[in-house]
Amino acid sequence: MDSKAQVSAEFFIFLGLAFLIAIAFELASLEQLNDFRIQKENEAVKDLALKLQKELLIAAVVEDGYVRFFQIPDKLDSINYSLATKNSTITVQSKNSLYIVSIPRAIGNASKGANTINKTGGVIYIN
Repeated sequence: MDSKAQVSAEFFIFLGLAFLIAIAFELASLEQLNDFRIQKENEAVKDLALKLQKELLIAAVVEDGYVRFFQIPDKLDSINYSLATKNSTITVQSKNSLYIVSIPRAIGNASKGANTINKTGGVIYIN
């Protein structure tokens, strides 16, 4: 009779141990998933900032009369973010990421949605 009780007790001990190992594995997986999500957000924010910088750098080197229409998405892969143009910089910020790039002197601000860059009289105008 004792061996049946011992087998039963060992079964539940091993079952509990397996359950704890499964929980630890799940927690490690969730941590890696969160890290991946933050990395993806950082890359999306950086990519948008660099694209905006490139648009303005192109406008700075071309001749007067340059006009370009482009779209800035409302969200970056379902990530909310904000745009700010100040003191010859563009700042793109989300919940977990911030990226600041320098830009040529320009008048106006880039905003989500439709944007226009034009160069008139050597001055770059945004929207």
